[in-house]
Amino acid sequence: MNRLSKIKDIYHEIEKVVGADYITDKDFMKAAYSRNVDPSFPDRWADIIVRPETPEEVSEIVKLANKYKIHMVPRGGGADLVGGSVTEGGILLDLTRMDKIIEINYDDYYCVVECGVTWGKLLSELHPSGYTTGVIGPGSGYAATIGGGLSNSTAGGGSTKYGLVPDICLGVEVVLPNPQGTIIRTGAAANKYAAPFCRYGVAPDFTGLFMGDVGTLGIKTKAYLRLFPDPPHKRQLSYIFKKNNYQKVFEYAHKIRNKVGDGLRDLSGLPLMVIQLLAGNVEVKPAKRPRLRGPAMQVLLEASDLRILDVYTEIVNDIMLKEELARPFEWSEVDPSMETKKEWSWDLKQTFNYFQKYISVAPPKVSCTTCHKIPISKLPTISKKAQEFDSKHRDEFPPGAMSFWSTIIYFLPNGNCVLVGGFNADNVDDVRDISMKLWHKKLRAQVRYGGIHYWLGEAISQSILEADAYTPEFVQFFKDIKKTVDPDFLLSPNKFHLYSYDYDYTKHLVKDEE
Repeated sequence: MNRLSKIKDIYHEIEKVVGADYITDKDFMKAAYSRNVDPSFPDRWADIIVRPETPEEVSEIVKLANKYKIHMVPRGGGADLVGGSVTEGGILLDLTRMDKIIEINYDDYYCVVECGVTWGKLLSELHPSGYTTGVIGPGSGYAATIGGGLSNSTAGGGSTKYGLVPDICLGVEVVLPNPQGTIIRTGAAANKYAAPFCRYGVAPDFTGLFMGDVGTLGIKTKAYLRLFPDPPHKRQLSYIFKKNNYQKVFEYAHKIRNKVGDGLRDLSGLPLMVIQLLAGNVEVKPAKRPRLRGPAMQVLLEASDLRILDVYTEIVNDIMLKEELARPFEWSEVDPSMETKKEWSWDLKQTFNYFQKYISVAPPKVSCTTCHKIPISKLPTISKKAQEFDSKHRDEFPPGAMSFWSTIIYFLPNGNCVLVGGFNADNVDDVRDISMKLWHKKLRAQVRYGGIHYWLGEAISQSILEADAYTPEFVQFFKDIKKTVDPDFLLSPNKFHLYSYDYDYTKHLVKDEE
């Protein structure tokens, strides 16, 4: 059977599963799904777009994909920047119809949601009740889905205290890409007699297989997430260093983590160049020129009692101001339109807009993100190495490109932080090719200085492999696991430069000049 005949036949069979309204092969729809917010990639058109509503429908689609040997790629909110949820040919599974909040159990501190539900929808349900998931989703915005956050091991608001999105996950329901379209549940939900209230103990931690897998091992349909009481009192403190000294950023961040503990919800640093860019782009200039000589640090505290919050504030002020190497900082110094508030309250718009300004750039630009984690003790040396890369390869950047080694330094639990960075360039064919090559080169350099990436779509996962980061034994183990759940290699091909089980990935290894 030729390819066109297979596509026609599987289309009609899937249509019987989901209904005519939820499947399409129209060109205008395939064009609409041909990229996410990652214009550095060329448009890639799926053969079929499907929007299933239930795990059983996903299972039937998987069975048909195996029958016809047609590859599949799952898609959530489409806020991906690194080629994670588009496909050339094959079936694109849009999971956003699976958006139900099934259970919120305030007594036992967990919730059950479908993986196509957005962070905005879930938070809008939880926060008025005084509860939170802890992590409030990725920087890509509140239209991003729970499944996408799990598939990319995302950091976001609340991650300093609560960890990455997988850290609040108690288990998942997953459709395996095997010929049977097997539906499994992990964590306590694997016990058919138990509520999904915990992750460990019922069996080996199979949940972990599907965290950060970028849709390569299974199609997540439900998630069981932790809940926490949301402390009612919050306060944001901002400081700016008098010198561009990242050794002190590390030292102060370390002390704050040690002395504030659970009262520290978010801790982040903003590099000097980002603050300068903000200052240069404001519509109304401040009456007095701001003194900007070093990075800023933002501390978000939370407590159940206002008196405790005051104690936390005293501790942080003592750490940040005692040596007189930093001073209190108000954003109104840079932008008079930014209101100074003593007490912090939820402002989901502010969190969303910050990332959109620096990452999800305007359509005429490509955005090549390089977000990665490092140990906080390495911040002084790695910030220098990251900036040296941009300086050394300045002539390789396309004209007009703007590169950030980090737009924000976001501190996480267990002594690590995320450098949220990347570069942009004009979105035209010849420049796009240059950008893609430089993007991979920059990612490989980060891998080799020990950076750990987490947004593992095509660009980043391929670059990790190109840098020869994985041992042959690890690659073989990865293949063996995938072959167990996906014997015909149909789910999310191309990531990690894995195109089949016998493909020689070593031809993609790259030895860059040091």
